[in-house]
Amino acid sequence: MIFLSYNFFLVALGIVLLSLKRKAPVWMVWINFLFILGVVFGNYRFDLTLTGEFGVHLLLDHISHYFLLLTALVFLAVFTRKMSVNLSNLLLVLIGVLNLTFVSADLFNLYVTIEAVSLLTFLLVVEGRKKVQYWSAFKYLILGTIGMNVYLTGVAILYAENGTLSISGLSENPFATSLITSGLLLRAGVFLFSMWLPQLHSEAETVISAVLSGVVVKSAVYGLLRMEEIVNWELIEYFAIFSALSGAVLAFLSRDYKRTLAYSTLSQIGIVLVSPITAPVYSLAHGVSKSWLFLLKDELPGRNTEEWERLDFWTWLSLALASLSIMGFPGFSGFSKNMVLLEIHGWEKLLMEIAFAGTAATFWRFLMKPFVFSGQGRIKPYSVILAASSVVIGIFFANWKSSLESVLLIGSGLLVHLLFRRCRIERYPLEDFDSMLGIYLLGTVMMCLFSLQW
Repeated sequence: MIFLSYNFFLVALGIVLLSLKRKAPVWMVWINFLFILGVVFGNYRFDLTLTGEFGVHLLLDHISHYFLLLTALVFLAVFTRKMSVNLSNLLLVLIGVLNLTFVSADLFNLYVTIEAVSLLTFLLVVEGRKKVQYWSAFKYLILGTIGMNVYLTGVAILYAENGTLSISGLSENPFATSLITSGLLLRAGVFLFSMWLPQLHSEAETVISAVLSGVVVKSAVYGLLRMEEIVNWELIEYFAIFSALSGAVLAFLSRDYKRTLAYSTLSQIGIVLVSPITAPVYSLAHGVSKSWLFLLKDELPGRNTEEWERLDFWTWLSLALASLSIMGFPGFSGFSKNMVLLEIHGWEKLLMEIAFAGTAATFWRFLMKPFVFSGQGRIKPYSVILAASSVVIGIFFANWKSSLESVLLIGSGLLVHLLFRRCRIERYPLEDFDSMLGIYLLGTVMMCLFSLQW
């Protein structure tokens, strides 16, 4: 099986190079990019059960294509940046593990691959050797372990009832699936379930933040999509809307650049999970935009956005284009948000429009920063890659009839920005470890109670 052999080779190569202290070659990510392009545009698919009826189930279909393409694009951009030997090799291993995650279609294989992604995330974050990175990674590891143990409890119940781990052969059990859902929501980065995310994503090294927000959180989103038939997606939708709104508010109130982006991820993951139909497309759109914004951090004067005076023109231009992309300006990847709005109706659509306007309000602050022509700056290679990707995605999935609606939502965001731009938050009490744990357990209990009563 060429797809599996290729990704096991990536994992093995990364481990070997790590032991030899040799840096992963940049051409490997180009090979991965071309390989994934061949898989996606060649419409390569398979559906395999490796070791009999109760074995590992692997499925490569149109859903996998979006996530595989996202991984290839983000890592292609990330590897244009300078990084240490350890980081480059751990990222190479992560590419292989993520590719394998995005073809998993049974409960236990999803658990194994998502946990492998989480372990690599921990190692990548602590590679920065800073105290705050160790602490944020530790909280992520502990809470993630609790969440995946909750997930395994649900898996055990379903296996006892069905005698199989393949998702396609499972019967519905509201209690078990609510446990599985709450475990995956923690990994996916949904508000209430994932308060570890803002600190982890904001304190990691820049290239790692880009990978975490751009791709890693999508591994759990993919797991939820694979279980669409057995989980209560209507309940997930309510948590997703709450996450979209809450994350947008907290992102708007933050003055710290990376924390703004991290809270925006909480919001954007909510938008992703509102509809399983559009989730693969919007995962791709968000991942390209958010990784671009994170990678720009090292080009900026500092993390406190209120202390920025004048930006170099080329830095401002890249920041402006990335901001327009995530705001959903017609022609950029975020414009695919209109596909999301077409799938929901009534009060849910109204709330999501508010969330989109909130996102626009957050990123207007970057668009309105003054700039100066220094004559020294230039467009970075990662900006070229991600800008081109954003435009291609934006045009390919464009619904030009919704252009006016998008412009009006972005305009509403400008009005919100002008009215409330002085409002800022100084502390983040929900990020304390005790609060994180209590909130997650509360969210899990709510998920179980609502599932049983639905």
